Amino acid sequence: MTVFLVLSVVFGLVLLGAAAALTRRKLGSSSRQARTAGPGADRKVLEAVALGLQALAEGRAQDARRLPVVQTVVHSGQRLTARLAQADVAAPSPWTSDVSGKEWSLDPASLRATGTSGGAPTHPYSLTVTLGLHRGDRVLVDLAQLPGPIALTGDDHEVLRLAQALITEVVSGPVGHSATVVLVGSATTPPVTDGLGSRSARLYPAATRKEALAHEDTGTSAAATAGAARTRRLFVVTAAQFRDERWADAPLRETDALLVLGWITDAEWQIGVHTDGSLDTGRLGVLVDTHTARFS
Repeated sequence: MTVFLVLSVVFGLVLLGAAAALTRRKLGSSSRQARTAGPGADRKVLEAVALGLQALAEGRAQDARRLPVVQTVVHSGQRLTARLAQADVAAPSPWTSDVSGKEWSLDPASLRATGTSGGAPTHPYSLTVTLGLHRGDRVLVDLAQLPGPIALTGDDHEVLRLAQALITEVVSGPVGHSATVVLVGSATTPPVTDGLGSRSARLYPAATRKEALAHEDTGTSAAATAGAARTRRLFVVTAAQFRDERWADAPLRETDALLVLGWITDAEWQIGVHTDGSLDTGRLGVLVDTHTARFS
C-alpha cells in the first residue's frame, strides 16, 4: 500500500510538472503573438510606424528624390522595415537599405533622436493599416498603393470584424491622421457602424456613389493646411452596393482606396478571411497568421 501511495504521488507530480511546462510554452507563444497587442502597446507601435513614414517622406523631400512605393511595413519590436516595390538603395536617414535595395529598416528608438517625434506626423502613406500578425510581427499595408477594388471575402462575421478594425485604425490611429473614411449606402447601417471603435470626425456617411465621390475633407489637417497632396480617402461599400452602383467604373483618384465587404467578380485584390483568424492575401502575397481584429 505504501509503495502504491508513493508511486501515485510521484505520478501526480510528474503530471503537474508536464502541465506547468505546457502552460509556460503556451504563454510564451501567446506573448509573442500578442506582443504588439493591448491599447498602450498598440498605440506605441503605430506611433513608431507614423514617425518612421514621416522620416522617410521628409528625407526623400530633402534629397529631392521621388517617394518609393512601400508595399508593406513590418514592425518586429526591435526593427521597423519598409518593403519596397522597386529596388532603391538611397534610403534617407535614419533608414538604412539592405544590399538588394528592396528593404529599408531602422531602430524605432532612433526616431526620437532625429527629432521627428512630437505632434501628428505628416506623410503620404496615411492609408497604411494593420492587416495582422505574422509570427508575432505586425504587418501593415498601404491600401492606397493597391489599384482597384480590395474585396474582403470569407466568413461574414470575420470579414465584418476585420473591416471594422481597419476603419477604426485609419480614423483614430496616428498613421492615418490625415486620411478620411467614407461609408457608402448599406455600409452606413448598424451591422457595420456599431462595431467601430471610434466616432471620429474623419468618418463620413454617404447615401450614394455620387455623394461619396463628391466628398472632400474640409478639415484643417496638416496635409491640407500645408497645401500638400490631397487627403487620402478610403471608400467602404458592401458587395451589393458595389454591383448596384457600378463602383467598378467609379473615377477614383490615385490616392483613393476602395474596400468591398464581400465577394465580387472583378476585384483586383481578394483578401480571404478565415475563421481561425488567418488571411489569404492572394496576389498581395502577405503572410498573416492573426488578423488585426483578433488582437486590436
